[in-house]
Amino acid sequence: MGRALWISLALTLLLGVIQVVSAISFDSLALVADAIHNLSDAVAVGLAVGAAWLAGLPATKTRTFGYRRAEILAATINALCLIALSVWVAWEAFARLADPRPVEGGGVALIGALAVVLNLVPVLLLLRAGARSNLNAHATMLHFAADVLSSVAAMIAGLVIMLTGWVQADALASLVVAVLIVVASARVLRSAVRILLEEAPPGIDPEEIARTVMALPEVCNVHDLHVWQISDGFPALAMHVVIEPGVDQHAMLHRIEHIVQVHFEIEHATIQIDLDHTRGLQLQRRLTQPRRAP
Repeated sequence: MGRALWISLALTLLLGVIQVVSAISFDSLALVADAIHNLSDAVAVGLAVGAAWLAGLPATKTRTFGYRRAEILAATINALCLIALSVWVAWEAFARLADPRPVEGGGVALIGALAVVLNLVPVLLLLRAGARSNLNAHATMLHFAADVLSSVAAMIAGLVIMLTGWVQADALASLVVAVLIVVASARVLRSAVRILLEEAPPGIDPEEIARTVMALPEVCNVHDLHVWQISDGFPALAMHVVIEPGVDQHAMLHRIEHIVQVHFEIEHATIQIDLDHTRGLQLQRRLTQPRRAP
């Protein structure tokens, strides 16, 4: 994964510089939007590389889970920055629709086509490296996928301007880019916030876990059940299970751990077995209650 991220970073920086120079030369907002997108991707890849390195560091005395959440923070920052940039691009696009400027269509189309090719390479590299199984890498891959579509939009805008002279196509293409960025970023942001707020992972229903454990005849009650994610692909669980007196606690613990790990695919589980003392307590209360005088 690291090699794919480094290659993606180099290509993104190269393309970003080319697009900035071309956008200024051709006065194209579509290329400006695409350049901003690509340069922000360079920052995103840099954050992803740094976050991946931090996530690989061992746990410490105070950070018992290590730096696994660094990748989630990086994904959150990337998504928020892209949404902010998209708002700016949309604002500029509406201004240009109201007051069109001359745009060099042929140059825009050429740079757009080059960007399509260069943006496809990181997408393929990250897919091959298994980006779908890691939120941080998946967020970075989505950046590049959106870049491909935005570059296609810029290329089409350049062709339209070159063939018809309709310069508003440049502003419309930049609006398309802005929408694509927001849609892709919102998905990543939603997943990252879900983890930061410690919601139950997608596909894992805490109530179903409780029902499954409660179905065991020796179990009296399940309480303080919590399911969350430390980082992407690292679910965790903690719960208290009240069992009948006389039941082998160790055997019951192993049985519940097996259910959690096999049926719900949660490897990191903290399960506390409690004994049902309510019957003894009720008996004790009856024995210690003062007898009424006849």
